[in-house]
Amino acid sequence: MQPEIDRARLARDVRQWLSDNDLTTRSAQQACPGLNPAMISRACSQSILSAASMLALCAAMKRDPTAYLIFVDKRNQAVTANVHRETRGAA
Repeated sequence: MQPEIDRARLARDVRQWLSDNDLTTRSAQQACPGLNPAMISRACSQSILSAASMLALCAAMKRDPTAYLIFVDKRNQAVTANVHRETRGAA
């Protein structure tokens, strides 16, 4: 298992927070120092956020950031394909 952020839930909560407070991505920046429109847009579109951005959003929304922590199974995937390779060598 590996830790991951539930980006779908975060996106839903950010959109709900904006709606409940009659905020846009731009007005949220003015209402809550530390936020910016690009950060909010990334959160709403379920893009990957930096830890600092996520913490800033959670602080602005007065939410516990650990509520978005989930654990997912690791994929059993090799970095490179496991195939036979021919190499040049001395004859």
